[in-house]
Amino acid sequence: MSQLVIELIHSEMDLADASPEALDAGANLALVGEELVQFAHAEPLGAGRWRLSGLWRGRRGTEDAIGAMGVGDRFVLIERETLAVQDGRGAVGARLKLMATGVGDAEPVEVGVTVTGRSATPPAPVALHVVPDAGGRMLRWTRRSRAGWRWSDGTDAPLGESVERYQLHVMVPGQPEVIAMSDVPEWRFDGSDGATVEVRQAGDHGLSPPATLILDAME
Repeated sequence: MSQLVIELIHSEMDLADASPEALDAGANLALVGEELVQFAHAEPLGAGRWRLSGLWRGRRGTEDAIGAMGVGDRFVLIERETLAVQDGRGAVGARLKLMATGVGDAEPVEVGVTVTGRSATPPAPVALHVVPDAGGRMLRWTRRSRAGWRWSDGTDAPLGESVERYQLHVMVPGQPEVIAMSDVPEWRFDGSDGATVEVRQAGDHGLSPPATLILDAME
């Protein structure tokens, strides 16, 4: 999807374009369904409808939601100046009731939500790949951090957790699942062709979504 059409709740609400530099600094970030996107261009279509294009998809570790967007999904523009959310890490798993009141509303709108803690866990590792290693195989990957989303040459992303640790699941049809831990972004094993490997970073408040790789035959 290279563009999307959204409808704001009233025609006085406004959106604006953003340069690549502004996008890199975090401008025009919105939650669409369960995916965070950024948009470079906002074209007014009238009656509160806008066409958004120049999309940066799967931002802030939400790439697993790419492709799940549908007609009628929510659109929430995320602005630092108006966003004030208390730290809810201690309430993970709790069911909360949120109330919102707009100008002219006689009664607040209520909705129930479950605190998942997604924003407090690490994003999924990336660049999961395998290379031959002394008769076995070496899995390697690159971690990401909720404490720093920019890629800077010559430096690692900040860890954002008290320790660096990863959980691996190796699944081979007809065999018991293997679960292993690693303190570095690599792991050596005698892999089987057709095995599915999942790697999650273990954070202070839970596991990241998995990076997944299916192993092919190697020479």
